[in-house]
Amino acid sequence: MLNKRKAVSKVPDERGVVLAVGGGLAAVRSDICGGPDCNRFGPNVSLGALYYLTNYLGVSGSIDYLRLGATEGARQRPLNISFRSEVVEVTGTVVINLLDSYAGSGGYRSLRKRFLVPYLRAGAGIVYYTPTSYPGQGKLNESQTTYEPAQKYPAIAAVIPFGGGLRFRINKEFSIAPELIYHITTTDYLDNIGPELGNAQRDDHYGIAAVKVLYTPALRNRLFSRK
Repeated sequence: MLNKRKAVSKVPDERGVVLAVGGGLAAVRSDICGGPDCNRFGPNVSLGALYYLTNYLGVSGSIDYLRLGATEGARQRPLNISFRSEVVEVTGTVVINLLDSYAGSGGYRSLRKRFLVPYLRAGAGIVYYTPTSYPGQGKLNESQTTYEPAQKYPAIAAVIPFGGGLRFRINKEFSIAPELIYHITTTDYLDNIGPELGNAQRDDHYGIAAVKVLYTPALRNRLFSRK
């Protein structure tokens, strides 16, 4: 029993800094579009860092750029309108691993790391956005005219991101993590269409499907880990 306890105690806690870079697609839910058919899926790129406090809990910060866009989804198209919005997002989130990064069961932790760890993520932040709306169903660069701004842009709003992902371990330093994150905002103007023309009961939201590459610095245990 004593030897077994010594073996378990040698398994390190996963504490320290992890760097993240990612990319994916963004889709909007706004006054004129609520589904995939009317969305113009835009690019997303992100850069951030994660600090593990325990084997299950971490805090992260990231900055994202994304482009949102859509055409009017209603069959009658009463507004005959499309839009494109450039968005910069800065967020902080809490990350909860649903499994210990190290394998084991029954109170025993193996020295072998798991290949797959699912996780949940939720937090808060701000978005800095500039939308442009225009008539028709084409692309913005094909339109010869644009509508007047519904308010002063660029504008800032609060955002609440939440979702989850799967972290696949490649080796000691690198992992890949596909994730789906939904974003609730406090603005109704991501599409440059305010409550007077759209749905006054709901603000604009968006979702991001991304794949992130996670890098754990080789000197992490020496520089960042707590003993």
